[in-house]
Amino acid sequence: MASTQENDDKKPETTITLKSSDGEVFEVPESAAVLSYTIKNMVEDGREGDVISLEQVDGKTLSWVVAYLKKRAVDPFSEKDKDEFDTEFFSDKDVNSLFDIGNAANYLNIKELLDMSITKIVNLRRM
Repeated sequence: MASTQENDDKKPETTITLKSSDGEVFEVPESAAVLSYTIKNMVEDGREGDVISLEQVDGKTLSWVVAYLKKRAVDPFSEKDKDEFDTEFFSDKDVNSLFDIGNAANYLNIKELLDMSITKIVNLRRM
C-alpha cells in the first residue's frame, strides 16, 4: 500500500508498505524502497498501491534491510559515512544473521547489501 508522508521540505513523500513472511508490516519511504530493484520493478508494474508481500524474508531480517535502505537513501551520503554505517550495521550480526541478510539482499536485488554481507561472512570464516 502506498501512502504519503511529509519530509523536512513539507513535500509529501510516497511510502511503500512491505509485509514480511511472518506478517510484520513496514512503511518505507519510496526513495528507500526502490533501492531494491525487486521492489522498484513491482512499483513500476503498478503494485505501489498494494501491500508488497515478501514471502522469502522474515520480519527480523526485513527490519534490518529496511534500516539499511533508509540509511542508504539519505542524500548526501559520503563514502566515509557509508563505510562507517556499514561497519556499525554489520558489527552485531552473527553468521546466521549475515546469511539471512545476504539471502534477502539477493532476493530483493540489493547489490551493495549482498556484496557487504558476503564479504562479512568470508571475513568471519577466516577467523
